[in-house]
Amino acid sequence: MTNRITDISMDGCTLQATGFSKGAFIELILKPTIEEEAIYVETAMVCSIRPLSTGIRFLEIPPEHYRRLAQVVLGLLVGQGLGPTLNA
Repeated sequence: MTNRITDISMDGCTLQATGFSKGAFIELILKPTIEEEAIYVETAMVCSIRPLSTGIRFLEIPPEHYRRLAQVVLGLLVGQGLGPTLNA
């Protein structure tokens, strides 16, 4: 099943999808772009259900995939001008 992510953080994401049960445990494979490697979320939990979307909380991500997720999230923040600031 392929669904679009409309919001993502290090803790979870929002899927533009329906049909999940609140509290269900799922496994996800996130594909940020065609060029980038997939990010494997070993265990995630459906934590909210809305009419057109589903809130997912990430519970277990292998370390190498967690690093890739951090790179994707940081890239999105920098792209929005919200990257980390350095105090000199």
